[in-house]
Amino acid sequence: MYRFKQLTLIGGDLVCLYTGLLLALIIRGGSNFVSNQAAGLISPMTALFLVALVIMFITGLYDLTRLKPRKTLYQKMIIAGGVWAIIAVLTFYLFADKVAGTPKTILALTTIISFGLATAWRVLYDTLLSATLWQSTIIFAGITAETLELCRLLNSRPEIGYRVSGIIDKNILPSELAQIKQYPNSADLPDKLANTVVVSPQFENDTELTKKLYHNLSSHLQVERLDNFYEKTMKRVPPFALSETWFLTNLTEQNKKVYDRGRLLFDYLGAILMALIFIATFPVVAIMTKLTSTGPIFFKQIRTGRNGHEFEVIKYRTMKVLGANGSAEVGGPQFASVKDERITGFGKFLRRTRLDELPQFWNILKNEMAFIGPRPERPEFVKQLTEKMPYYAVRHLIKPGLTGWAQLQHNYYGTLDENLRKLEYDLYYIKNRGALLDLAIVLRTVNVILGMRGR
Repeated sequence: MYRFKQLTLIGGDLVCLYTGLLLALIIRGGSNFVSNQAAGLISPMTALFLVALVIMFITGLYDLTRLKPRKTLYQKMIIAGGVWAIIAVLTFYLFADKVAGTPKTILALTTIISFGLATAWRVLYDTLLSATLWQSTIIFAGITAETLELCRLLNSRPEIGYRVSGIIDKNILPSELAQIKQYPNSADLPDKLANTVVVSPQFENDTELTKKLYHNLSSHLQVERLDNFYEKTMKRVPPFALSETWFLTNLTEQNKKVYDRGRLLFDYLGAILMALIFIATFPVVAIMTKLTSTGPIFFKQIRTGRNGHEFEVIKYRTMKVLGANGSAEVGGPQFASVKDERITGFGKFLRRTRLDELPQFWNILKNEMAFIGPRPERPEFVKQLTEKMPYYAVRHLIKPGLTGWAQLQHNYYGTLDENLRKLEYDLYYIKNRGALLDLAIVLRTVNVILGMRGR
């Protein structure tokens, strides 16, 4: 449902963009002008409209959970429209000889009208469609920590596309979920069920529930296991699902050999681009690092990589030198935290813009890291976390990455519970990694960099 809503938004945006172009042509010169200019403009504008969709994705306009309050929507749309207008102007004037007509007025009108219509489309979508027409009812079979988490999420974010209509369980629901209708057992369910039923492990062998589900087959009832629905909705693997059988079933690496070869080429091209940016920015970064704090320009540290092999990661130094060994630690290894006082003033800028990661192009070229993957941890932390989480080492099945799925969900993972959550995100990526997920991670990372929201 969530993906369907995103595709609906994209389709509506394309209609708004083309409508904006048509209205701009009519305003510019009437119907005759439209027929004369359309042929020369349709091809370059189509390419630019695809660029507009990418810009909207980067600015977060397709993340349905992050467009409230309405002020946020307006801000993101203005930014997207401004960036697109700049790219459109540069494109037309770089290739002016290949485009018919003078596009100055048309571009200005298209930007204003198209992105104005796209804004109105989102308001209409959110008000009339998202939380009302395109919503499925859902029943959970069994009260668990995961079902309660899902109920809270779906109740607070109707734009995801589900309304919780009931829960099967004798246990009492928390007070904030008391409005949800509760069925003590499967026999109490009505003959006509919800659109979707999510079954937790303790109900998988419930014969009464199986009969009810069977009698609702003709109503196109969708039945899902809790672990699958949780992963699809939360974008992470639930801890209760983890077992040796789960890993053998879901992490079949031999099926991704072609993808891995393409990824290797992508990694090398990305590393070369990083190297060029590194060369261009190094003088300024080096001077500012020396002027604002004492210590070396670069920071090197041993990390755990693929299959548990250790390597030395290199970054720009962003922390104060506090220890005798030149590190920022005086009481042994410790996780970085929000508002960490060890971070220097210029180091905060480097982290927010992710410039501190640039030197890792060398690790990527040495095949120690990838562009995308789980962030590499220090061996000391890996040992501690593996003792507490037996399956932690599975995240080392693939090369660690410069950016990753877990990093985009949360900035810092400084406690045991937070690192368990990080593992859930890492396993989700390892299981589902592919070209589309990688593209989404790259675009969202660009959004983080441009918004200076690095950690």
